[in-house]
Amino acid sequence: MAAPERGPEDLTRVCAEFTVLLRRRGVPVGPPQTAAFLEALYLLRPTTPAELYWAGRAVLATDVAQVPAYTRAFAEFFAPAAGDPLPTAPADPPPSVLDTESEPLARLALDLAGEELLDLPEEARVEASEAERLRQKSFARMTAEERRVAALLIRRLRVRLPRRLSRRRRRAPSGRYLDMRKTLRRSLATDGEPARLGRRRRRVRQRPVTLVIDVSGSMTPYAHALLRFGHALLHAGHRVEVFTVGVRLSRVTDALRHDSADRALDEVGRRVADWDGGTRLATSVTQLLERRRGHAALRGAIVVICSDGLDRDDPRLLGEATARLSRLAHRLVWLNPLKGDPRYRPLARGMAAALPHLDLFLAGHNVASLDELAAVVAGHATSARRV
Repeated sequence: MAAPERGPEDLTRVCAEFTVLLRRRGVPVGPPQTAAFLEALYLLRPTTPAELYWAGRAVLATDVAQVPAYTRAFAEFFAPAAGDPLPTAPADPPPSVLDTESEPLARLALDLAGEELLDLPEEARVEASEAERLRQKSFARMTAEERRVAALLIRRLRVRLPRRLSRRRRRAPSGRYLDMRKTLRRSLATDGEPARLGRRRRRVRQRPVTLVIDVSGSMTPYAHALLRFGHALLHAGHRVEVFTVGVRLSRVTDALRHDSADRALDEVGRRVADWDGGTRLATSVTQLLERRRGHAALRGAIVVICSDGLDRDDPRLLGEATARLSRLAHRLVWLNPLKGDPRYRPLARGMAAALPHLDLFLAGHNVASLDELAAVVAGHATSARRV
C-alpha cells in the first residue's frame, strides 16, 4: 500500500509523535535526529512501509542495540495504518552498512537476515546482552574477535572535554567587567558622556587533560585498550596530552593524532622502545613533572594515571611525585585494572604510597570502566567514588 500524501504540517506532527514513542521505548532521540528524519522523508518520499522503515532506522536507530526497540515502536506506530507486512533484513546489505572498522558489531544486526523484524524479541535480547557482556568483560580475558568489538565500543564512547573559565576576558553584550576602551569610544558620540557602557566577560576554554599510560609487562592486556581511549580523548579536543611510562617516559600525543586508531597504535609501537618491559613509575612521573613545558600539560589539568601500581622504584619517591602532581593538577585520577576484582586491596607499596594523594581511584579493566572515566573527565560522573 502506498503511503498517502501528507502536507508539511502532517509530516512534522507524525515525526514528532513517532520520536516521542521512540523515547518512551528507550531509544534516545533528540531534536537533531527528529529534524534529520523529517528531512529524510522530504528527500526520499517513501511510498512503502519498507522504505519508511529504513529511512527512519538510518537516522533514528544509530546504534545496533537500539534496532529491536526501534522496530517494535515502528510496528506499533505505523503498521496498523499501513496494512502491509514490515520489511525483512536484506540478505546482502549495501556496502555502506559494513565498513571495515564496524564489521564485528554490524554483523550482530545482519545475523537477523531473513527474519520478520517484528518477531525478534529473543534475538534482540541476545544482541543487547552480548554488547553488555562485552562492556563488562575484562580486557585480559577477551578473545581477538572480542577485542576488535571492544575497540569499536571504545571508539563510540561519548567523550566530552571539560571547560573552565579563563583569566582572559573578551568583549560581550553583557558581563560583570567594564570595557573601558569600548566605553570611551562610544562616549565620543555623546560629548564625552559614558551613556552606554561596554562590557567584558571571562573566556571559556577547554581544561587540559593528560593521560599517563603504563605499558609495562603487567599492563600488556590493558595498554592497547587504554591507548584507544587516549586516541578517542585526543580527537575530542585539542588540549590533550598522552604519555606512556615503562622504564622511561615517552610522549605519544603526535603519534595518536592519526585518524585511524589502528595506524595510530602502530606508530606508538614504533616510537615506544620499552613496551612490555619493567616499570619505573616514580622516575617517569618525576620526568613528567620536570620536563620542559611539562607544567603546561599539568597545571589546572585533569591528570589520569593508568597503571596497576607495581613499581620497581622506591615507593617513597612515587608518593612524593604524586603529591607534587596532585598540587599542580585540578584533579588526579588513578585507573587500576586490578581494582575491577572485588577482592583487590591496594597493598602494593607503590600503590599504597600514591593513594592518599588521589582524588579518584577507579578500575580500568573493561569498556564500562572507560565509560565511567569519560564521565569523570567530562565533569559529570555519578558513580565514581572519591578516595
